[in-house]
Amino acid sequence: MKDIKKDFESFTNDTAETSGSSFVLQKIHAQLEAERSPTWKVVSKMGLAHALGTFVTLMSCSQFGVQLFFDGGGLMHYFMKISPTFCLFFCGALYLSISILFARLILNHDEWIRVMRSRAMNIAALSLVTLGGLSIVSHEVNWESGVLWFFGAALGGEMVTLVKSPLVWLARKSYKA
Repeated sequence: MKDIKKDFESFTNDTAETSGSSFVLQKIHAQLEAERSPTWKVVSKMGLAHALGTFVTLMSCSQFGVQLFFDGGGLMHYFMKISPTFCLFFCGALYLSISILFARLILNHDEWIRVMRSRAMNIAALSLVTLGGLSIVSHEVNWESGVLWFFGAALGGEMVTLVKSPLVWLARKSYKA
């Protein structure tokens, strides 16, 4: 075990002494910075993905009394048959997972990596902003329903980020059928 520690210390000392040309490293960092998408572009694409997710979700589920189409209960009718707690939790999970899935399809690889670096904060912020918007639009949001919806949204968003590429995953599913 001590040999590994000595090897590591000698490695760190060697790399510190023979660090490459600083001019070359500066050029590489400048090129990478130039090719990186600006933050406003990533945020606007995430906003577009969330708007698409909102549209699709509110077409089929009347979350907190807000529904774009269909006069019936939609998915909420089926979720409520299981339990009201499950309905709130699963509506939040469905809502944010669809938005994150659209974001994965819209963002390019580098933008997706930037979002994934702080995914817990991004998912929490997106969930809380959405919950705030729903509470402004609807009077049915209370402490219990908000907490259940938030935890469902956070879990749903986190689960969708585990999918490496949605298109590859969907293609793999279609080949198995």
